[in-house]
Amino acid sequence: MRRIYQELLGFQSEQYFVTSLYLTLLPQERADRPPGYRIRLKTMIHQLKHWLDDREIEPAVRESLESDFKQLEDFFAEPSNTLGNSSLPVRGMAVFACSAKGLFKAVHLPYVERNTLVVDRTPYVRRLLAVETDFGVNLLVVCDHRDAYFYLVDIQGIREAESFRFTRDREVLPPGVHAVRTPSGLRAFHGMGERNVQMLKLHEQQQHLKHIASTILELRRTHPFDRLLIAAPDDLASALPNYLHDYVRRAYAGRIHANDKTPINELYERVLDRLIALDREQEHAYIEELKSSAPDRAAVGLEAVLQAVQWGNVRVLLYDTDYSTPGCVFYPSGVLGLNPDEAPPDTDHIWYMPDIVDTLIERALEQGAQVEPVQSPEGRHAIQGVSALLRYPMPATEIGE
Repeated sequence: MRRIYQELLGFQSEQYFVTSLYLTLLPQERADRPPGYRIRLKTMIHQLKHWLDDREIEPAVRESLESDFKQLEDFFAEPSNTLGNSSLPVRGMAVFACSAKGLFKAVHLPYVERNTLVVDRTPYVRRLLAVETDFGVNLLVVCDHRDAYFYLVDIQGIREAESFRFTRDREVLPPGVHAVRTPSGLRAFHGMGERNVQMLKLHEQQQHLKHIASTILELRRTHPFDRLLIAAPDDLASALPNYLHDYVRRAYAGRIHANDKTPINELYERVLDRLIALDREQEHAYIEELKSSAPDRAAVGLEAVLQAVQWGNVRVLLYDTDYSTPGCVFYPSGVLGLNPDEAPPDTDHIWYMPDIVDTLIERALEQGAQVEPVQSPEGRHAIQGVSALLRYPMPATEIGE
């Protein structure tokens, strides 16, 4: 992923434009004929072509763009192009094309938050890095009362850390306690007593949890991860966090429902579902922060956010995934605006954008801001299309300009 990102980031084409596509591939759409994502792509291409018809574009540049659009349609007409390696789920794709310069790169993604088709002088690549960073590296522990398996899950896929796996063949029992193990589990000797049996089971569980916790800590040192997820029976899942080192406990992100018989591609999908749920929780927290922020620490509405971006003052960009509006990019300054009257004095060229929100997202990522899609009705009402939490206080008069 990083290699492709760097390659696209360094792509240069002074004459020709680059077509960037981010497309959601929802599981329920794949069964349709034709698939829903192909219909969505055709609609996006038709709308962009209609918009380009009103622009003054050199014939060679227009021909290159037409070829880009055809390549995109042909690519998604082949179902195998949308399938991940080892049957891993692919819920989104990013594709970058510039036919005149021989560019066509397609990247499988675990998700795409906003469908985007844009033509600009450079590829919109920073969202690739944003997805990779947001997804992060996740450690999934799948365990029961006997065994434990450890999986590292990132944007590239899922792999077991096999050298850390363990299964229990025999137990070290407390002094004075005697029992035997059978295929069905521990069995007390005749006359051992119910109390000793329960003590034995408790000791066995404690030792098992300590072993798992120490293995997780070692994995954190040798294979750094951002989040820890657990798939285990209820009693183990509720008890394990108490055994974790403080250094690890901060990364604990909850549990998923799975076991050691769950296919690996389903493990990946359930981790993805859990991460999406965490994103929704994060969305709610940001909306509450926006509501409680002082007027000089938040920008509400597109005009205010554009001003904040110009100042490089966006810490978190919140955007409605369905919101769009046209705008302009003024060159050579690169300033964003809503109409030509806002052009800076040194402007020598204005590039009109059918949707300035896509460019705003790219610009915020370029400045190191966190970008958070908002999908709840309450959140969409609060952000009025686009809002931002600011890095530092910004006078309300400047925010409103």
